[in-house]
Amino acid sequence: MNPELSSYYPPRAQDRWLARTFGQRIDRLFVWLRVMFVRSPLATPLTLSLNGPQLLLCLLIPGEPYQRLGQRTLGRVFLIAWWAWALVLVIFLPSKTLVGLAVSGMTSCHASGLAFLYLREQESSQGYPSGFRAKVLAPLIAWLVCAALIYWPGYKLFEYTVARPLYLPAENRSIVFSSLSGPRNVHREDLVAYTIDGFRVAAAGELPVYVREGLMLGRVIGLPGDRIEFGPKVIQVNGHPAERLPTMPTEGELKVAPATWMIWPTLNMRINNNNGQGLQTLQDALLRLANVRQQNFVGRAFHRWFFQSQD
Repeated sequence: MNPELSSYYPPRAQDRWLARTFGQRIDRLFVWLRVMFVRSPLATPLTLSLNGPQLLLCLLIPGEPYQRLGQRTLGRVFLIAWWAWALVLVIFLPSKTLVGLAVSGMTSCHASGLAFLYLREQESSQGYPSGFRAKVLAPLIAWLVCAALIYWPGYKLFEYTVARPLYLPAENRSIVFSSLSGPRNVHREDLVAYTIDGFRVAAAGELPVYVREGLMLGRVIGLPGDRIEFGPKVIQVNGHPAERLPTMPTEGELKVAPATWMIWPTLNMRINNNNGQGLQTLQDALLRLANVRQQNFVGRAFHRWFFQSQD
C-alpha cells in the first residue's frame, strides 16, 4: 500500500509532538516523576491528583502545595517566610552566620510544601493517614534534596554572578563586591578584589620571601600609564599628591604598565619573611604585588551594602 495514498497511514512522531499543547507536554514529562514516586524510598505507590503544570508550580514555588491542596493560609505564610529569609540573605550577606540561617530557612519553607504534597498524595492513594515513618522521612528527604540541588548551588551562583562577600581577617569584617562589573569600569580609589599568583623573591645576600596565591582586596592608586613618585611623606600620582601608606618606599618612581593597576598590598596579605628578612627583598615583593594585572580582576566593591558603608 502506498502510504501517501492511504488515509490510515500513521502520522510521524514529530508531527504528534508538535500538535501537543504545552500542558500535554508537561504531563508527558511528569510520567517519569510518577515513576519516581512509585519507586521512592518510602515505598508507597502514588496516583497524583495534580496535572503536569500544577505539579510544576508546586515544585517551583514555596508554599504552593499548601494552596493547591486546600491550605491557602498556610501556603501564604510559608511563601512570605521564604521571601523574608531571602531578604535576610541579601541584606546580611557579609555575615556567614546569618547567610547560613537564611539559606536553611529558605530551604525549610520550600521543602515543607514538597513534603506536605507527598504525604497528602500518599494518604489519598492508600485511603488512610500516613505512618510515622513517612512523616519523618518525607520532610527530611525533601530538605536534603532542596538543599543539595537548589539552594546551596543557587547561593554559590548568586555569589559568583551578582554579589560576593570577602572576609578580611585583619579588620574582622567582610566586604561585598560585585562580580558583574568588569575591569573597564574601574577608576582610581575604587576598592577591587583580585587574585594573586604565588611567587618567590630573593635579593642578593638576603633570605627569600615567599608569597602565597590567593584572593586580595585593595584600593586602586594608579591606572595604566600613570606615573607614581614616592616620597617620605606623600606620593605623587601624575603630579597630584596622594596618601602614602606605611610600607611604601620613601623614594623612587614607577610607571604603571598597560593593562595593569597599581594597588599597594595592605589587606589580607600573607608573606613569610622567615624571621630576619632584609628590607630590600620585602620591598621587591611589595612592588611586585602592587602591579596588578587587569586579567586577575575578580570584582569591584560596592560603596555601600544597604546600611553599611564599605569605603
